[in-house]
Amino acid sequence: MRVALLTLYPTSESGIQGGVRAVTFNLVSGLRSYPDLDIHVVHCHSDVAVDRVVRDGNVTVHYLAQPRKHILPNLMRAVGQVRGKLQEIKPDVVNSHLSQFTVATMDDYPMVWTIHGMAFREAAIYNQRLSDRLRHELIKHNVRRALRGASDIIAISPYVIQEYGSMTRARWHRVDNPIPDAFFELPDRECPHRILFAGSIDERKNALDLLRALTRVRERFPDVELHIAGRESSPSYTSTLRDYVRTHGLEGNVVFRGLLSHQQMLEAYAECSVMALTSLQETQPMAVIEAMAAGKPVVATRVGGVADLIADGRTGFVVESRDHGALVQRLESLLGDEDLRHRIGRAAREAASARFRIGVVAAKYVDVYRGVLRAPVG
Repeated sequence: MRVALLTLYPTSESGIQGGVRAVTFNLVSGLRSYPDLDIHVVHCHSDVAVDRVVRDGNVTVHYLAQPRKHILPNLMRAVGQVRGKLQEIKPDVVNSHLSQFTVATMDDYPMVWTIHGMAFREAAIYNQRLSDRLRHELIKHNVRRALRGASDIIAISPYVIQEYGSMTRARWHRVDNPIPDAFFELPDRECPHRILFAGSIDERKNALDLLRALTRVRERFPDVELHIAGRESSPSYTSTLRDYVRTHGLEGNVVFRGLLSHQQMLEAYAECSVMALTSLQETQPMAVIEAMAAGKPVVATRVGGVADLIADGRTGFVVESRDHGALVQRLESLLGDEDLRHRIGRAAREAASARFRIGVVAAKYVDVYRGVLRAPVG
């Protein structure tokens, strides 16, 4: 079976940016173990300078270059490039992870669409710049069209079905995001009072609320450290965070780590005491399930699909968005109680192992692909 994945994919293994790139990389790692699969990944993005093809066993990655221009022309240009590549690949089934490619190819091939984000919710957050508003309007338009025309959709969280279920007649398939085995094998090398934030540095991930909480946590734990690891996707928001750190004298308590390699991220999880995520919107955040797999307790805001991941009080803590008092309380309770941290961390790893291991997730994807090929046309 020849499968084409239309998605975002890392240009190298040294700097996997998280999000869709990490999900697809992990998924391909699982799919490659099926010898009857011929896997073709199509990554069309401005982070590719020159078209190239990389083959490794039964996995072929097609990197399609785009100019570093405004996002709108590239979104439209990419559709033609990807359609042309599919005509060369001649896949049996296509798994699109981006709405624009779902719309462009769902009438030409047996199609499965994996939904990673909630376009309508995210558009309300990314509205500061005109380019953001235009980009998200185009994404919402594509999502509406894809929901109307798609026959099979993979929902990475029950939250996706809750939001979009009434907007489509597609068959729904519930499949979680995959996590590499290396996370489950991590030793605990925690540094005292270290909090990890892992995610893009932008408005949606909302690290500013975590900094606000840190000013209060520092009163009880003067040596507390917050390590912020992730791609700085919004320069203006990054400036806001750095200004807050300077204004409140947090220079000795906050470390901006930037985009880390896979190995560096493993080390960051091993060394933290707690992972915290204060997002305004999430579907199935990789940082939460990576931390759980690493056996670390998580404090996260109750947004989107987060509550489906964390059993509050057993495998982590969930707090209401913008409730700084609750966030401070949960962070302090974990930082101050080693037994509690380890008990929750063990429970989190056990829960994650049953759901998110690459082998478990890849098997579900293969079942969906085979089911789509068996399904009657129309």
